Amino acid sequence: MPDSAVWVVAAVAVYAIGVGIYFVFCWPWSRSQRALRRLRKHGVCIRNLRHSEARALQLIECPAGAPVYRLEGACAEFIIRGKNGAEHVQTLAGVPVKYPAGLERAVRAGSNAAEVVPGRKDALIVRLNGVTLASSSRTLRG
Repeated sequence: MPDSAVWVVAAVAVYAIGVGIYFVFCWPWSRSQRALRRLRKHGVCIRNLRHSEARALQLIECPAGAPVYRLEGACAEFIIRGKNGAEHVQTLAGVPVKYPAGLERAVRAGSNAAEVVPGRKDALIVRLNGVTLASSSRTLRG
């Protein structure tokens, strides 16, 4: 095998490894961020965030009156490893989401229906499969 062919094979191998690393570690995160941007831009607001929901979430970035959107689809979880350690990312219908205390128990295998408020990095779930913030906080207390 000529010397130049060895270099070409080595370059192709390095390129393939780089593409593989991107698709394993970076692609899921960038895809979910695109889904969140799509929700903000093209999603249909179904209602506004209530004062009680805003209080329950204790959010500064999502005040009462913020738009609430509907998401339907499967839930998934993946891990991103970076300089600051591993970060667990949960998605619903491809959109990165955060579950308030108590609502993560309402996740079903298969399809889920949620009402969410888009945040900066992820959407915050207000209602999941009929379970609301108020009902989940009552369950936790009693």
